[in-house]
Amino acid sequence: MHMKKILIWGMALLAVSCQIETPELLQESISIRCAYPVTRATATAFESNDAISLFAVEREGEEQIPLQVSGNYINNERVVFDGTTWGGDRPLFWSEKPCDFYALYPYQSHISSIEKQPFSLATDQNGAGYESSDLLYAVSENVSRLDGAVNLSFKHMMSKVVVRLVKGEAFEGEIPDDVVAHIYNTIASCNVNLASGSVEKDGFGAKPTITMRKISNERFEAVIVPQNIEKRTPLIELSMGGIAYLLDYSLSFRPGFVHYIDLTLNTSPDQEQIEISIDPDIEGWN
Repeated sequence: MHMKKILIWGMALLAVSCQIETPELLQESISIRCAYPVTRATATAFESNDAISLFAVEREGEEQIPLQVSGNYINNERVVFDGTTWGGDRPLFWSEKPCDFYALYPYQSHISSIEKQPFSLATDQNGAGYESSDLLYAVSENVSRLDGAVNLSFKHMMSKVVVRLVKGEAFEGEIPDDVVAHIYNTIASCNVNLASGSVEKDGFGAKPTITMRKISNERFEAVIVPQNIEKRTPLIELSMGGIAYLLDYSLSFRPGFVHYIDLTLNTSPDQEQIEISIDPDIEGWN
């Protein structure tokens, strides 16, 4: 009887020992959701293979820690949309602390500054340059595993200008298929503040000619760095039928807004020139 008791006690000890060693701390991956209170330059939703730059900064209690180029919990991680979900090039796990999340679209492969990250528009916006110029920003603060996901609502950081051609009562015929629109005298480079989500034009930046994206013979669009055109200066050039028309105007391009410029065309009596009048309008970019 004595030996039997000893054997039973030994088995009990073994079972307890296994229970202590088996449990493992399971890591949970971060779920990312990118929402659209706004539209992109060429689409109304994210598409497969779209990629964002993602940062995450751990909080110290209720204290918000400044975003840095490096040394954050997550540093400029490339996160890609597969058509259904967002995922990093490597697994991303929740921190034990709440974090502030910052994101840019499209993905920026090199971040050299938080307060003054250089960014430039494409000068030819007829192709992919139009989409790449539309810089979007989102921030989601004090997010933890208990929230279930990081919800990022993006906003436009740039301005958008839409030129609409309207045939006036005295316009004869149709608008030629060869019509082209350009933007003049706007600075095409800026500095982006990733912490505040703001942009500032590069005061020493060049003012290249921007070819607007042609939607139709009557509509052209371009993404512009927010800035003031303080005096009447050549702003829009229309080329059609072998003739160029240079139009001057003063305008304040505001971030996150669409600026509509309606150009009413009227044929002159000798039918060799077109008279153009300008009518501007503005609304939120959404």
